[in-house]
Amino acid sequence: MAKVYSCSFVGLDCQTIEVQADISNGLPQFSIVGLGDTSVQESKERIRASIKNSGLVFPPTRKTINLAPAQVRKQGSLFDLPIAISLLIASGQISPHSLEKSMLIGELSLDGKIRGVNGVLAITHHAKEKGFKKIFLSKENAQEAAFIEGIEIFAIASLNELVEFLTGRLQISPYIKLSNYRNHRSINDISYFRIVGLPKAKRALMISAAGHHNILFHGSPGRGKTILARALKDLLTDMSKEEILQTSKIFSVAGLTGKKTPLIFSRPFREVHHTATTAAVIGGGGAFPKPGEISLAHNGVLLLDEITEFKKDVLESLRQPLEDRYININRANFSTQFPCNFILIGTMNPCPCGYLNDLKVQCKCSDRQVQNYQKKLSGPLLDRFDLFIEVEKTPFEEILSANGPSAEEIEDLVSKIILAKKAQNQRFKSEKQITHNTDMNLKEIRKFCKLGTASSTLLNRAAEKLNLSNRSHLRVLKIARTIADLENSDSIKTPHIAEALQYRK
Repeated sequence: MAKVYSCSFVGLDCQTIEVQADISNGLPQFSIVGLGDTSVQESKERIRASIKNSGLVFPPTRKTINLAPAQVRKQGSLFDLPIAISLLIASGQISPHSLEKSMLIGELSLDGKIRGVNGVLAITHHAKEKGFKKIFLSKENAQEAAFIEGIEIFAIASLNELVEFLTGRLQISPYIKLSNYRNHRSINDISYFRIVGLPKAKRALMISAAGHHNILFHGSPGRGKTILARALKDLLTDMSKEEILQTSKIFSVAGLTGKKTPLIFSRPFREVHHTATTAAVIGGGGAFPKPGEISLAHNGVLLLDEITEFKKDVLESLRQPLEDRYININRANFSTQFPCNFILIGTMNPCPCGYLNDLKVQCKCSDRQVQNYQKKLSGPLLDRFDLFIEVEKTPFEEILSANGPSAEEIEDLVSKIILAKKAQNQRFKSEKQITHNTDMNLKEIRKFCKLGTASSTLLNRAAEKLNLSNRSHLRVLKIARTIADLENSDSIKTPHIAEALQYRK
């Protein structure tokens, strides 16, 4: 019997798999046991052809492959390579000592070439944590896997090449690690600075970028709600190396990485169409759940343009993930968890025709139509938005004659956001799972959002007059904390509370 190691994953949860091969006398037969899905069972034909076409000997007797532990479901074609190698070891064509503390993953072509698979970043990270020293995989996946430090990455083109290396007839050096993972952006590429007018909406974008607060833009058609929403992604600070790893793992498991984008350096911006299903938005689908749009937007932005056109069950499914910052996908025999810490931006018209309360265009909707339209956003969901912005119309003459901001103004705004982010990093360096002001719970709010007598009086009076819920009350404090950070103030002052209250609906 021979044994090598591979890996299986469900969501972002990985499990080390022992690929055991046994060759015995008997009629030619090839069996794979261990709760593998259809793609695992189909690997028998790929393995047979690739071994034969690589100039190696496919054992002609009885062959049994066990994928242990047997109670863990396995999926995908990534077991092709370890199964083939285990057969070659069992038949004496390779020495087992050459694969000590090594993991193998890869799909085999009929001609013996090794193809890339999904989930490589999560698998490599798991292999390192479990003490493996080497991982053998396709050249397509090498750059992605090399982001993980502390484990040797061997990029292999074909089964024959790997056999030559393991038998000492060929030398292959470990893949060179990626040294520069920063994504440098030009200030001139920031679309925010090409928006004319709308000072209040642009200020809200600045606050959202600094503290990762959710925004709802509302107003009549053609006022720039979608353009404003899309501009937020350019104001966000660069991701840390840990955030790059988290985001890239999700995209890798979803099969959205490749040769051109092996890693996700920029904060993701996901714009969802209103016809999307609940499974597409929150994740799931099938026996092996996939991350949804809320997880693909992790560490970035999720835009729901024309949010009132989405199905109500889709919108209501966002309530818990927005609060918890993760989503549990449950099945009969297992459950998996995806992170989903994102900024939610929604845009909406005030009514079906879009011109309710417009000073120049008369609304054609009945009271019942307006009521039914606005009821699509429930109170609990509205409560999870931090900033409510009425987008006003910019005079056309101003659009034609406006000049862009100066270089000094651009640099000042960008530096304020960066300094606010640094202040939050310093503030939350000893706090677990908190990176932005919007992530604060009651404990952190009590610690970092202390108010003076005047500020506290203003907030309490406003909360009573505006009938703010406890959640909205706390959100005002979080926004005020971000405004204070943008002003480089250690304490929250009365003007910060006053401005934060202006952004409540």
